[in-house]
Formats: sequence, C-alpha cells, structure tokens
Amino acid sequence: MSATDTRSVSAFTGTAVLFGRVLQNYRNTPGLFAITLAAPLGMMLLFGFVFGGALAGGSDAAAYRAYLLPGVLVLVAAMGLTSTASTANADLHSGFTDRLRALPLSPAAAPAGYALAETVVGVVALALMSGIGYLMGWRIDATFGEVAVAIALLLAFRCALSWLGIALGAAVRDEQMLQQTAPLIFGVIMFSNVFVPTASMPPVVATIAEWNPVSAIVAALRELLGNDLLADATGEAWPVQHPVAAATAWIAVLFALAVPTAIRRYAAQA
Repeated sequence: MSATDTRSVSAFTGTAVLFGRVLQNYRNTPGLFAITLAAPLGMMLLFGFVFGGALAGGSDAAAYRAYLLPGVLVLVAAMGLTSTASTANADLHSGFTDRLRALPLSPAAAPAGYALAETVVGVVALALMSGIGYLMGWRIDATFGEVAVAIALLLAFRCALSWLGIALGAAVRDEQMLQQTAPLIFGVIMFSNVFVPTASMPPVVATIAEWNPVSAIVAALRELLGNDLLADATGEAWPVQHPVAAATAWIAVLFALAVPTAIRRYAAQA
C-alpha cells in the first residue's frame, strides 16, 4: 500500500471514528437533540399561533404558518453551528484531541467526522420538524425535483454551518465565552426574513436582512416548496429576487471559508 493510500485509509478511519463518537454522544445524551428542536419549535408555536393572526395582516393565519415553516426549518438547520462548536470545544478541553495526535490521521479527519455526524443529526431533526409542520397544516406544493433541490440546499446549509461551528469551537478556547457567543449568533440568524418579509422592514434594516445568507436560504425554500404566499412583499435585492442562485452561492462561500479554517484551527489546537 502506498503512502497516499495509507493517508486515504487513515482519513476515512478517523472520520468514521469521530462520526460514531458524535452520534454516540447524542444517543447517551438525548437532551442535546431535544435542544436542537426546542427553540425552533417554540418559535413556530409562538409566531404561528400566538402572533400569527397579527403577522398575517388580516389574512388566513394558517397561510402565514405555511409561509413560516420553511424559515423554521432553516432555524433547525442553523442549530448545527452552535451544537458543533460546543462539541469541538469540549473535545479540545477534555484532552481527547491530544490522543488523536498519536494516530496517523489526516488533519481533516476529525472535523469531517464532526460535520458529517451533525448533518445526519440534522436530517432527523428536520424530518421531525417537517412532520410537526404537517400536523399544523403545512403542505408542499411543488414537483419532486423542486423538493429534492430544497432538501439538498437545506442539508448543504446545515453541513456548511457545522464546519463553521468547528472553526468557532477551536478558535474560542474559553468555554464560557463560547456560550456567550451563542445568543449573538442566534441574533444574526434571526435578523432575516424568517418571520416577516424584508419589504415590511425599514429600508436600511431590509437591505441588511436581504443580504443575510439565512434570508436567501429561506426564500429559496419558500419558492421551491410553493410556500411563498407573500410574494408581493418580496424585497428588491438580488438575493431575494433570485433566491435559489443566491442560496447556492452563499453555501459555496460558507464552505470555502469554513472548511480550510476549521481544519487549520482544529489541527493547531489539537
């Protein structure tokens, strides 16, 4: 076996080990998975049923909930950022990564295992949230191809944010400081079109929200799944006028920035 083949096997083995370790962690601590769903589900109930009538502007509240659900799915996907950051940071502090240095592993093996595991967990979480949305009256009005593209965008977004979370968890060594960044991250994610169209916001705020990657992903899902019920209120910025193209571009940018940064940071701290 050549040196290249050995490195390839080592990379695959390391990724598989870390992948299994993260999934085992979720199995042993089911509360971690519950947290992934708790905040998005709470917001779905709050905005869909408590504020839904007011936010619908006199329209059918059920129609607003259908408009809201794609945004909630994106929130579920976005939870991969904070959960992966916490997992990577905890392993760095526990000394687990020190043991990895004695093994012939690729620098990308551990981060790839984390990201892959968090993406699989995201699949389960998104499936459960979709089922809850169905029970609340959400329906998809799209072709099989459009649904497939929507799922691919959603999972790619989850995976990209998982890589970003690894970079964040490795960069912020202080666990308490990392915990303090979570509300800030969530605030940035929320500063989007998840709950209301950007056209209803003040001009400066609307411009910022329209160029938020989250807004592009949400708008793409609404368009692909046939839930863009407030299309007349769509903003004028390019990302919300061409949401699928914008979402694809933002995801590519996130991968391009997060993957090398996560590998470099994790390798340096390990």
